[in-house]
Amino acid sequence: MELFTKLFHDLDSTTKTNTRLDFLVNYFLKADPNDAIWVCWFLNGNRIKGALKTSELRRFASDCSGLPLWLVEECHENVGDLAETISLLVDGAGNLPPIKGLNAIVKRYIQSLVGMTIDDKRDRLREAWNSLRPKDLLPFHKLLTGGFRMGISSGNLYKALARVGKVEPAFIAQRLSGNWNPDSMSMDDIWKSSSEDSRLCVPFPFCLAYPLQEEPENLGTCKDWQVEWKWDGIRAQLIINSGISMLWSRGDESVGNSFPEIIEASKLIPYDICLDGEIMSWGGDGLGLFSELQQRLGRKNPGLSILQRIPVRFMAYDILAIEGQDLRKEPLFFRRKKLEAVLELLPSKFPLGLSPLIDEKDWFTLSQLREESRQRKVEGFMLKRRNSRYESGRVKGGWYKWKVDPFLADMVLVSAQLGHGKRANLYSDYSFAVWCDGELFTVAKAYSGLSNKEIEQVDGFIRKNISGRFGPVRAVKPELVFEIAFEGVNISNRHKSGVALRFPRIKRWRKDKTPNDASTLDEIRGFAGMKCSDSERDPSSIDKAGNLLLF
Repeated sequence: MELFTKLFHDLDSTTKTNTRLDFLVNYFLKADPNDAIWVCWFLNGNRIKGALKTSELRRFASDCSGLPLWLVEECHENVGDLAETISLLVDGAGNLPPIKGLNAIVKRYIQSLVGMTIDDKRDRLREAWNSLRPKDLLPFHKLLTGGFRMGISSGNLYKALARVGKVEPAFIAQRLSGNWNPDSMSMDDIWKSSSEDSRLCVPFPFCLAYPLQEEPENLGTCKDWQVEWKWDGIRAQLIINSGISMLWSRGDESVGNSFPEIIEASKLIPYDICLDGEIMSWGGDGLGLFSELQQRLGRKNPGLSILQRIPVRFMAYDILAIEGQDLRKEPLFFRRKKLEAVLELLPSKFPLGLSPLIDEKDWFTLSQLREESRQRKVEGFMLKRRNSRYESGRVKGGWYKWKVDPFLADMVLVSAQLGHGKRANLYSDYSFAVWCDGELFTVAKAYSGLSNKEIEQVDGFIRKNISGRFGPVRAVKPELVFEIAFEGVNISNRHKSGVALRFPRIKRWRKDKTPNDASTLDEIRGFAGMKCSDSERDPSSIDKAGNLLLF
């Protein structure tokens, strides 16, 4: 446990990715393989389910500390993290002989809780607290509550393991994909080479686009550019190699388990191939909303219900390799012909398809068509020079994203929370509200867009004008007005205002306006073509304080 505890606190001490990778590499070089495989399993997004309810954990902490349950819950609201709260309240006295090794601790104090009676759970947890050192408590409770990620993505885990095993990160990702557990796989299984190494599905670095910050006419004649819709989905590469298919996101994450219908559909492509494209929500009526697609993310084994309710499609718009031939240096018009030849025989409603081109001959007509983007549920246009290569990273002059302008609305700051990292002592996470029938209703949260000086000024105002406390949230006297930019509006039953904004961020502080100048909820709904009657909730019937603080 000592080596794992050190890893946990080392990872928690920095936000630098390379430093965290060094900590992971050092751990895997030194750790017992039986312990290290658990770290791989937890960092790969897994947790032990059914061990303990959070209500039980709070109750046990109350019994152990002698504090009333209401005070434990109040402490939780103020600290904000249950694992940290419990670690501060209980003793890690180390009175009992310690059980050495993370593997043994997980099996005795976490896995064994599954199926136990509540009294047996209480006794076993008290035993754990008496055998652990104070500095072991936080990492132990993170594992117990399923919150052990520590800023390490699956992609970075693969990179660290690849450095230790001296293999490709994609090889590690392939080994750790699908269902496995520390009893069915060892560290040797992760690293060992085999005759299947040649079947590796390795992604290419993605080619990225610059935002178009000038008039499109400055790019020259329209015929030199390939124009496509900018899809509102998840950028990914679909790779097929010797019968194995994998989906890679831009964050070096293997996401094929979340979208099994795309993997299954790829079996109809009779080539070893690498396609670049977009994963989107796509039903019988065509393109769906990104908010629907989000419900599929992170699900390793989506059930039949969600597969039917939120079908998806991979829309391919480039081909990077075929049958071992790297096509990235070929001009785009050549790659497009190859792509069309590969996908032309697939059924029209298949989960894998070809991104269509926009065949307009002049920029003026394209500008008019671009205004229909939101009605079409897309973000604008992608402009790609027809003779461009598929470059690694963002290279100016080849690809541009010509997005529609964001929606803008003036909103009132109504509550705030302390930030994280360097802003942990500043109120920098804000909630904003608009008017409806004389009441302010929260519609957005945002924490980016202000300068450091402005954040300090807003923090000073908040501290002097707190009007209510609800756990870590501070209600604020509604005086400050900000212009908020956002990409879209969706009906949402989860939010008391009945709406959810897409990518809200602060555009500027409107010191020239008063709260009475703020926008209305009807105006927000109007951005999505909604009327008051379109919402399943009547905001005027919702308690003001509840709406204000529980958005």
